[in-house]
Amino acid sequence: MTLGKNGKQMGDEYLQRAQAWKACIEATGKAHEYSYAGRVKRTEVARECGFSRSVCVQNKGVKALLECCDREWFGTEPADKTRSNAEIQAQVVFSDSDKLIARVTELESENKALRKQLSRYRALEEAIHEGMVGFEVKP
Repeated sequence: MTLGKNGKQMGDEYLQRAQAWKACIEATGKAHEYSYAGRVKRTEVARECGFSRSVCVQNKGVKALLECCDREWFGTEPADKTRSNAEIQAQVVFSDSDKLIARVTELESENKALRKQLSRYRALEEAIHEGMVGFEVKP
């Protein structure tokens, strides 16, 4: 019961509940029932232990225990989110950079074609003003 306890005491109690849960699961051999993507289902653990899911993330002891379960039961390492986010951001930057480079190349090609067309139009305009055969200059 958590009534009348401070945060430290509640955290210790939650850790004890999680340790008891782990011992029970290991004794019954039902670890496979708690697997999702190679990790322990945190929501299920929280529900069975009687605390909120946030405890699985915020309580260092419970978090370490669950990561230990991930390694022991499913052979997965905890995700390094800061590295993952940095890698994702780098991929986005490179992807955006590649898109920009492709767009610049496309625009340069279009610009070259338009300049060529403009020079043709200027030549035609000059020929018209000089009185090319078939064209009549009206004042």
